[in-house]
Amino acid sequence: MLKQVVLGLCLISLNACTTLRGTDSPSSESRKGASKLSYNKTPIVQQTNGRNIMRKLDRDVWVEIRNSTKNEHIKLYGAMGAGEWDVAIADAHAYLQNRPQDEVAMTVLAISLAMKKNFSLSSYYANLLNQYHPGNPEVNNILGLALMNKPGANYADFQAAKQAFELAFDGSGQQIASGLNLAHLNLEMGNAEAARDIYQAVRTRCDDCSEATLGYGIALSRLRDFSKAEVVFTDILKKDPHSPYARFYLALVAKYGRNDNKAAMTQLTALLEDTEVKNVEMRRKSNFLLRRIQAEVYGQPKDTAIAKEKPVKASKKAVSEPVVEEGDLEQAINAE
Repeated sequence: MLKQVVLGLCLISLNACTTLRGTDSPSSESRKGASKLSYNKTPIVQQTNGRNIMRKLDRDVWVEIRNSTKNEHIKLYGAMGAGEWDVAIADAHAYLQNRPQDEVAMTVLAISLAMKKNFSLSSYYANLLNQYHPGNPEVNNILGLALMNKPGANYADFQAAKQAFELAFDGSGQQIASGLNLAHLNLEMGNAEAARDIYQAVRTRCDDCSEATLGYGIALSRLRDFSKAEVVFTDILKKDPHSPYARFYLALVAKYGRNDNKAAMTQLTALLEDTEVKNVEMRRKSNFLLRRIQAEVYGQPKDTAIAKEKPVKASKKAVSEPVVEEGDLEQAINAE
């Protein structure tokens, strides 16, 4: 178990995330400056803005590992796994006092700083990592996040960030975080088709983890492939009946993909009545969308009366095809 630790970063749903991934213990490389870390295991922790979104080892296990091991590197990883960013930063700084070029400590420090949204300092240590330990797959990922989040970032910065994520993702077959970043950035820049393909590639690397699967479904929705998107979100809900994201997007597809207000309200009501859903932001969005749909369905008695007085015969095409108001789906999805 003590072997199963290494780190990475990702972005999903407009948020920076950190992925801790498996590694073998440091190996002795003869090439000067060569990376002493191995990146050949599957991810075991993934976090967004300090909140866990995928975790195969929970916080208590990481704390137990950190408290029971004598290996200083494992202790640093333990602080990361427990999501204690300030502790990880302080411990990494202390370790680097005596070992200024240590790869593990610099990696932990760079990622923890990114999790604290100190991207300028995080990129500084990422560049040092690249200087002393070329080939560390986290470097380009961190630099990409720094480019995206720098003040006044423009189109050229986003393009450069994409290139950085591509270098990270293509540089290691085990990279997951950078793939999520790359797919998300393509989605936000209007290239939903590329995002769909990248999310699908990430799914093969992370064993259909919910983050990549959710992104894949969102990309399908942007491409208006509603039937496939609905299958994807339904599959997520089968694995996690309390997933607020799956229910919310199923409601979006029902409303704006099939024009089925009843199904949309059913999904949103189920989400709001689920006491296991603690995500305040998703509950707020769901409540807002539910009220909006209810206002459309029940809040126009005068129009309904007029419609009864002057019935309009609908064409077969109008009945069979859902009416999607221009921009509604895009606006609702972008709200996420």
